[in-house]
Amino acid sequence: MKIVRQFDVFKKCSDFIDHEIEVKSFDIEAAKRCLGNTEDDPLLFNGYKIEGKIKSFFENLGYTFETSKYDYFLCCYQDNIK
Repeated sequence: MKIVRQFDVFKKCSDFIDHEIEVKSFDIEAAKRCLGNTEDDPLLFNGYKIEGKIKSFFENLGYTFETSKYDYFLCCYQDNIK
């Protein structure tokens, strides 16, 4: 099984995903340092709002976020494709 990480993108004041952005390269240990207390979620399967240090982390990797229009969440799922 392959672990896929992506940003789920929601329009402000909406409970529905507008679109998704796949995270191509992911350093889980660096991300965990930005997120703080992740001891109960060592593989980062929970969703995390993109803000503060984790937002800066991904911006330094070249991602851009239109936070005036959208809320972004780092999400994860397992794909059956190897």
